[in-house]
Amino acid sequence: MKLSKRLDLVAKLIEKQTDKQDILADIGTDHGYLPCFLVSENKISKAYACDVAIGPLNSSKETIEMMHLEPFVTPLLGNGLEPILNKDCTVISICGMGGFLMQEILEAHLHDFPKVHTLVLQPNICEYVIREYLCTNGWYIEDEAIVKDVNHRYEVMVYKRGKKEYHHLDYIYGPILRQKQSSCFKDKWHHELLVRQKVIHSIQDHQHPKYQEVMQEIEEIKEILNED
Repeated sequence: MKLSKRLDLVAKLIEKQTDKQDILADIGTDHGYLPCFLVSENKISKAYACDVAIGPLNSSKETIEMMHLEPFVTPLLGNGLEPILNKDCTVISICGMGGFLMQEILEAHLHDFPKVHTLVLQPNICEYVIREYLCTNGWYIEDEAIVKDVNHRYEVMVYKRGKKEYHHLDYIYGPILRQKQSSCFKDKWHHELLVRQKVIHSIQDHQHPKYQEVMQEIEEIKEILNED
């Protein structure tokens, strides 16, 4: 099975944190591709492919059956983490949602999973929300990576239980991402810089609070990218 660049990165980061005894719950699963790939590659022992809608869940069932993984990958219907409340999961992945929705899902039931040692998350937007929420609620960032897939750049984060001190800039840019300064990271923030510069040119009143706010963001991005 060949994964998209986005899911391939997620799979690689999961592989680094798991062994053959681990059990994955993939929440909002994309056709069941990620759990089926990891089980077929013998990276984990078992997985749950969870989705809130019956259509996507049926797509997962088709993938599972096509790969003959019925004994090892179980499709579950339900909202957020609810389908796995009575399951012995050790790793949870959530991909392709916004940061606020991810926070809502984790806030509702993450405390019910003491055996979960790793979270692997790929928010589509508002990455800062999930970073700040988890890093102030008993988790720290173990790893981060960014990849461009088609026309979008995706950030993937790995969380472990524990505590570390973070600056507010870490939540926005990612402590590991801004340290590594990969070309994809730089491309993303160069694009964000251009967006803000266009906003500045559209605001005639330089005393307007929005103008001051965006100017501050521009200076911040330039500092992160080490540019004048």
